[in-house]
Amino acid sequence: MSAEKISISLPKELYRELEDFIIRKGIPDRSKIFQIALRNYLDENRDGNEIIYGIINLVYDHEEASEALTEIQHEYNDSIISTLHLHVSEKICIEAIAVKGEKRKLVELNNKLGQIRGILKARLLISFPYEKT
Repeated sequence: MSAEKISISLPKELYRELEDFIIRKGIPDRSKIFQIALRNYLDENRDGNEIIYGIINLVYDHEEASEALTEIQHEYNDSIISTLHLHVSEKICIEAIAVKGEKRKLVELNNKLGQIRGILKARLLISFPYEKT
């Protein structure tokens, strides 16, 4: 396999967490972790027109994000099947939004949600890549 070497910078705390993880799990190849993470990121953010099902996982500060979050969800209600809302604390909430639609549109929705002030995590997990006919 042909490979390219690159260099990346990580905050010290994240680097230490990665190194501890590698030691605990006995992972011999640090590069493999980055390859998998990058492949997942690209798959989940690549444009496309196929119909997919997925879950958008959000972690957010309720006080900062709720109003904008609701507005965007109403804008995309044709793509949202269901939501599950959990109160982690008085301030932090988790939401799982089940979605179906064109991949391009769901990636756009996830990206818009991720830009809201107070959103700590926004991740589209693709559960089924296309609708079989």
